[in-house]
Amino acid sequence: MSFKASKPDARILILQIIIAGVLGFSFHNEVAVITLFLVIDFLLLYWYGLKVFLKRLVSYAVIYGLILGFTAVNVPVLSMIFPPFLMMIVRAYPVYLLLKLLVDKAPMNELLYALDAIHIPKSLSIPLMVVYRYVPTILREFHNVNENLKMRELNLSFSNLTRLIKTLENYMVPLLFRSEKISEELSAASLCKGLSMERKRTCCTDVRFTKIDFLYLFGMAVIICGLFFLNYLNF
Repeated sequence: MSFKASKPDARILILQIIIAGVLGFSFHNEVAVITLFLVIDFLLLYWYGLKVFLKRLVSYAVIYGLILGFTAVNVPVLSMIFPPFLMMIVRAYPVYLLLKLLVDKAPMNELLYALDAIHIPKSLSIPLMVVYRYVPTILREFHNVNENLKMRELNLSFSNLTRLIKTLENYMVPLLFRSEKISEELSAASLCKGLSMERKRTCCTDVRFTKIDFLYLFGMAVIICGLFFLNYLNF
């Protein structure tokens, strides 16, 4: 018995991350760079809703506003350092958004099966899956530690800057203990799920390309052609 896999296919989500990275850092026209972000932000509107769409749009506008501000107002040193650094963030921001989409929407078993289907070595895919699960978990643990410290007024704040080393220790000690526990749980989970370097991976969901995936790829191709057209226009 097989179950329907999530759509679009995990391989397509990986492909669009690679394409966004290549386009974002190869475009020389700022209009094309901004349009690339807007396309991805509208994709987030479909997946996450209006609140996330507006939040990402405002954050992108703030970063771009800082670039224009530092460029217009000639501040010694800062106007030389910050605009290139912020522009790198602007170009990498779409990749970050698509990575988050992959983590949130692609189940681990389907993603691992998809990586096996395109012959990614298990010595690479299995560690990636461990990181795929470990990073969100440790971020959630950090949030929990921060909430507990905030209740005791021991969190990182302006009032505790004079005790910075002690404050950092308050974060690091529980996180290290939790990291050890989480690593043990991940090892046990990997054994239960049958992760192996030798055996072929199977999946209970029907991971394969369908008409929806091909339509998605066609839409990606149209958008890429439009972005290249914008990139080579002179504004």
